[in-house]
Amino acid sequence: MKHLGQAAPITSEKYIEPPRLTLMDKTTDPKSVLTNLVELVIREERSYEDYAEQIEDKAFELCESGEITGAVEKLTAITCFFESLHDKNDEQCRDLADVYLLLGQIHQFAGLYNDSIPWFSKAAIVDDRYAAPFHSMAVSYVQLEQSENAIRCFEQELVLSPGNYYTYLLLADIYQKENRGMQVEDCLKRLLERNPENIQGLHSLIKHYERSDQTIDTSLLVRRLMGINRQLSRVEVVIKAYYFCREKRYTEVLDFIDSWTGGSGEAVTITDLIKAHTYREMRQYKKSTQILQKFRIRNHGRYDIMLVKLQEFEVMFGSCAGNALRRRLFLSSTKI
Repeated sequence: MKHLGQAAPITSEKYIEPPRLTLMDKTTDPKSVLTNLVELVIREERSYEDYAEQIEDKAFELCESGEITGAVEKLTAITCFFESLHDKNDEQCRDLADVYLLLGQIHQFAGLYNDSIPWFSKAAIVDDRYAAPFHSMAVSYVQLEQSENAIRCFEQELVLSPGNYYTYLLLADIYQKENRGMQVEDCLKRLLERNPENIQGLHSLIKHYERSDQTIDTSLLVRRLMGINRQLSRVEVVIKAYYFCREKRYTEVLDFIDSWTGGSGEAVTITDLIKAHTYREMRQYKKSTQILQKFRIRNHGRYDIMLVKLQEFEVMFGSCAGNALRRRLFLSSTKI
């Protein structure tokens, strides 16, 4: 939640780095540290921005130890301070919105989704150009299974920040679950108009067409996806590997995976499973088994860890492919 904060009351024009509370301070108790930070802001010795990161860290430390009430109490003191200011400037409005947002996220972190929404609403009201509260509010509505409200918030977020590409995917997923095919298509097309090389968006649109109307030729979209050669994220690599396998370009997928991992250790994750699956499709069962043995060793034989990675593999490659690998790893098909 970093942004340009209110200038500190200093006499020199040169910026002075705000002091951080460290292990050398008298106390490292998160509640005490948070109290000190809040008091500095309220006394206007420093702007909220100067200590925003530390305040957030200490507030979440309190929540992790089950002291959400204490964190809320301290943060509410900051909101009262900002609310009492007359003729707040833009920076002060954003600071207040950030504290409201943090209060909502703390409740969200604790699973108190209903309680988080009023705080996000306050953040959106005090700074109506701020996209983050609408995104966070939508996440709470998703958890509460209130699809209409989630859609409304995600759409408003995109009005304010149309470059938040991942939000289009979240929104399309909601539309898909609500069986709103036209909205799915429109949402993904909006994403691809802004970001033509969005591999997740292309994949989602291909799968949408294949589910909704098998007469639609998706080959051009597949070719477009496969032609993207920029540096890819882990998720994008899995998607592209899936299409290599789907087109039975097995040698290419192996070269592609090896080129991407480059001995970086990423093969410890899902890429081992992709290679094992590929060798199995090539009927090179010995190599497939060797890859799975390495996968087991790299994950220390932990069934729970391996199962999570198998489930991720299945999301893209399907349950049949996943079950085939699971049998080779002697894992149950049910969740451990």
